[in-house]
Amino acid sequence: MDLIKHEAIADKLEEGKLAGWLSDYLVAWHGPSGHLEPNVTVWRTIERSDEEVLRYVVERLTGVVEAQDIAVAGV
Repeated sequence: MDLIKHEAIADKLEEGKLAGWLSDYLVAWHGPSGHLEPNVTVWRTIERSDEEVLRYVVERLTGVVEAQDIAVAGV
């Protein structure tokens, strides 16, 4: 796991929680040893749709997490 990348992801997701976009999130790391990549699952607040939250998170994590590795689990 890349600790610097993990902290960058968590910082951006915490900003999303503070801004009212997310209620929670999970950052998991998958892949062969030495080549782990992040996979992000987020839970949205009731005020936001899955589509809105996915766009928001993908935009925030561009260059850090691939869009296909981000999922919205719902409320």
